[in-house]
Amino acid sequence: MKTLMLAANWGAYFYSWAQSEQLHIMPPQAIEMPGLLERFYKVILINGIGDQWLFHPCWQQHPRSYFFLWDPARCPHYAPTPERLEQLKQLHKCYSFQEQDCVDFGLAFNSTMYAPPPPALLPERPELCFDVLFLGVPKDRLAQLRHLHAQLSRFDLKLHFRIGITTDQQLMPEQAPGWLMTREWLCYPDYLQLVAQSRCLLDLYQRIQTGFSLRVMEHIFFGKKLITNNPTIKQAKFYHPNNVFLLRQDDFSGIKDWLDLPFVPIDESIKKYYNIMQWVERFN
Repeated sequence: MKTLMLAANWGAYFYSWAQSEQLHIMPPQAIEMPGLLERFYKVILINGIGDQWLFHPCWQQHPRSYFFLWDPARCPHYAPTPERLEQLKQLHKCYSFQEQDCVDFGLAFNSTMYAPPPPALLPERPELCFDVLFLGVPKDRLAQLRHLHAQLSRFDLKLHFRIGITTDQQLMPEQAPGWLMTREWLCYPDYLQLVAQSRCLLDLYQRIQTGFSLRVMEHIFFGKKLITNNPTIKQAKFYHPNNVFLLRQDDFSGIKDWLDLPFVPIDESIKKYYNIMQWVERFN
């Protein structure tokens, strides 16, 4: 049975190679195509900037349309307001990747998902150039990122912090090695090249987030170590202290020794659970 996924950022992340005979990923404007929805058994809508398309009259006619909130429900820039969320629940069955948001806002739960890239996209035997990699927009984390960069630099680690500036914030000249603030967009395949060249990923959460991010998916699918400030990861089936370093819980003075510990392989059943096609099946 075919599924249509509409996502405002449909050209980003792993969507391009997640396409298959069973899963079609398109931009929101596609709902204007005559007869499109009739071809699909279920339709999954993912939030993004601007949510008017989520209220299109066509959803009253489709029996299986689902809304997936892939941002914290209290996120001021990307999530619908609580009032809009209540309206959405009249049109769709609404899901969140955060269990507490499901409790607070009356949503169903579905996990974060991932589609591993085709083997040709990544180097077979990449040279490890970095000990710790971070890429992302600062949101409310810039001071914390600066602090962590300074702390990790004390251990003589090779760092690559790439901070993407998407606002009118002034770019400041940086002198610290391994720290870059830039307006230059890095596409996801190019970012994955950096992942392949790194021993460990830094996963720094916003205060309102507890659901697992794409960095956690990359940790699982690529076997990369993870430094995170999300304590809920300790309850996850894939958690292993050799693989995951918890900020504010694990001893920071031992982080270099932790990096040298062998990575404990993650069971294939975990990867299967987070695979995008299994994720699609959980909408019902």
